[in-house]
Amino acid sequence: MIRLLYADVIIPLGVESFFTYSVPEEYEHSVTVGALVVVSFVKNKRYTGVVYALHTNPPVGFETKPIERVIEEGFALSGSHLKFLLWLSEYYMTPPGEVMRAALPVSMRLESYTSLSLVNGWEERLVDESELSREEKEIMGVFRERGEICMAEVEKLLRRKDVYVAVRALLEKEIIGIKESVDDLFKPKIERLVRWKRKFTSEELDEILDSLKRARAQYKMLCDWVYYSDEHRVEGLPRTEFIQQIGSSASALKGLCERGVLEIVVQEVSRLEVSKEEVEDVHALSGAQEKVLGDIQGYYKEKDCVLLQGVTSSGKTEIYIHLIQETLRQGKQVLYLLPEIALTVQIVKRLRRVFGDQVGVYHSGMADSARAEMWRKQNGTNPYPVVLGVRSSVFLPYKQLGLVIVDEEHESSYKQKEPAPRYNGRDAAIMLGKMSGAKILLGSATPSFESYQNALSGKYGFVQLTTRYGEVMMPELLFVDMKEYRRKKMMKGSFTPVLYEEMKRVLESGMQVILFQNRRGYSTYLQCDRCGSILKCKHCDVSMTYYRYRNTLNCHYCGSLRAVPAVCQECGQGHYVNRTPGTERIEEDVKQYFPEARIARMDLDVMSNKAKFRALIDDFESGNLDVLIGTQMVSKGLDFERVKLVGVMDADSLMGFPDFRAEERAYDMLMQVSGRSGRKGERGKVVIQVTDMQSRVYQLVRKENYREFYTQLSQEREMFNYPPFSRLIQVELRHVDEVVLRNAANELARLLRERLERRVCGPAEPDVSRVRKMYRIQILIKAEQGLSLSKLKAFLKQKSDELVKTPIGRGVRIYFDVDPL
Repeated sequence: MIRLLYADVIIPLGVESFFTYSVPEEYEHSVTVGALVVVSFVKNKRYTGVVYALHTNPPVGFETKPIERVIEEGFALSGSHLKFLLWLSEYYMTPPGEVMRAALPVSMRLESYTSLSLVNGWEERLVDESELSREEKEIMGVFRERGEICMAEVEKLLRRKDVYVAVRALLEKEIIGIKESVDDLFKPKIERLVRWKRKFTSEELDEILDSLKRARAQYKMLCDWVYYSDEHRVEGLPRTEFIQQIGSSASALKGLCERGVLEIVVQEVSRLEVSKEEVEDVHALSGAQEKVLGDIQGYYKEKDCVLLQGVTSSGKTEIYIHLIQETLRQGKQVLYLLPEIALTVQIVKRLRRVFGDQVGVYHSGMADSARAEMWRKQNGTNPYPVVLGVRSSVFLPYKQLGLVIVDEEHESSYKQKEPAPRYNGRDAAIMLGKMSGAKILLGSATPSFESYQNALSGKYGFVQLTTRYGEVMMPELLFVDMKEYRRKKMMKGSFTPVLYEEMKRVLESGMQVILFQNRRGYSTYLQCDRCGSILKCKHCDVSMTYYRYRNTLNCHYCGSLRAVPAVCQECGQGHYVNRTPGTERIEEDVKQYFPEARIARMDLDVMSNKAKFRALIDDFESGNLDVLIGTQMVSKGLDFERVKLVGVMDADSLMGFPDFRAEERAYDMLMQVSGRSGRKGERGKVVIQVTDMQSRVYQLVRKENYREFYTQLSQEREMFNYPPFSRLIQVELRHVDEVVLRNAANELARLLRERLERRVCGPAEPDVSRVRKMYRIQILIKAEQGLSLSKLKAFLKQKSDELVKTPIGRGVRIYFDVDPL
């Protein structure tokens, strides 16, 4: 009797369970646990699924569909990799399909989707491009460059979420068309290479040139190619580069190919970056660094995880490099995590100077095809020994992971908030390291309270670097009272006289300045000068940011745009005025008061891709810029030796949040951004503009004593049962009707309190209570130490499922956020 084989498959959608498919006989040997397979799902749409388990137990009550095909024989997630991804699903209360969707690059996920492209003859329908709005022109540019593309890619390329209106207008004008298609599987990158047909002797080349005297274009092209290939010692060039370097005539190239002199060959090329850095020896460590390195290695004999607390510019990266070198000698891999894409630009240079092409980079700013190639390489026989990346790097497959480094481990950027899975990259990396038998190193000048408590309790090893490398002094901190200077009307735009004079002094000496303002745009909100109302987004309960250069208001939550009203929409009489300057306004003020300064801005509005990050950082590093203005991107990890002044434009804005972590974040941010000043040579300065001079955070920043800061705040945390003395799970409910939502939230809170009692806080509205027309209410669960998290999660899931099946909870969406930040 033939026993049929069945596969439980994870579909990359937000569905809770696995789905069973039959395995056709021809695929019985190629379908393995972890394999990527094409399956038909709802309404016969096809998806890439991941095989979770194989068995011979036929499902009861329905007929199984067959697996349609295996994506690639021999290509599968390893058992350990699959185990880690399923741990993420269980711990963060996220369906396994959503974890798989986050883990696999788009190019490796086969799925039906709505695709758009320019229709044939669109030029005839569009006589004059002035008929199009600015948004429509931008979208047209995307289609001209990319051809057929899906809606999600349009949003990603334009970095906007409000493209639907403009796309609909182009559809109505029949300039673009829409069709249901299937996303192609990952395709290798193909390049056309121009090269010699064969090796020619000098005499043969002379004869060929003599025969080309009447074909002047071919004669010139061949002469130029002979000279170029000899000078640069190359056998061939990509076709586009050949035309640019050697000659612009494609017909001349075609003629030389027909004569058998040159040929064009098609070859597969890598999308991944190749190191151009000259490899150099590892730098010798100072005495303090040597001691710290020895202490870390000593702790690794007993513990898996060590916390390294080192002041800014103390040389933590050099210690990382020595540990990486030792790990590579053992034949193992290294994962090096950073919180921001911007930081990878400088660090990858530094690592490649030591490890060359052994370093691979992975982050969400890469093209989807490059991410897929990186994923495949790491799953192949010749993976990168060192992977440098942001939080999504934990999803890559690792075969022999020996060391995990989490730099700036305190950063909230490691936490994924939307969409699911809402995981913390630092905590996921720690678990990945433990599952792989690797050692883990957490590094920071201002550790998170959770990591610091684990170090003090002995769970982690703990080492400290208390002085800057080369005995450079910590910067001088100057707190300046903005309120007083405003009262005396002595402000120069956004600058107090103290900051203005310090900037003038530093710029005149030929040094550089960093200005930090954690707000984008020209003004963070507009307020009526008569009734005081604030202009908010129509779809979200949040103020809209004003951008002067395009004279529009933008919502940073839903991406919607609108023009600035002529008069107040509440009272109909007043006019809107700017409040709280953003980076765009700071840039304008610098241009006004320092017209000779060379200025650049680093925020999400101008830094749309890695190339722009790299160009800006290279310019600032080489001294081609004088002033760098930015949001939190400039506050951490960057190393510029000519920066002698850091200005914090409005420190109070860092603390105006009803959050128990607000003071911790403000302290971290101020200490980190201060650390950008005076990293080499003479002592730097930091001017911090504030209005509340009595804030305890500022008093503690002055002391530069992290232990005292932690001690003071942790006493309050322990009293009110907040982390690191408890674990939090946030339950968020969403619905389009506010009344329905409130009733459902109250009912869920009642159900939870039946067992959890005082552990349940809320329901309460978050800071932004409506996003994209969906109202939000949150319930916070505090789980004291010793309480079983797995049982708590099961109880929360059970009661949530019960609620949505009742009339009061119908249509309500419920999301879980474990360890929220």
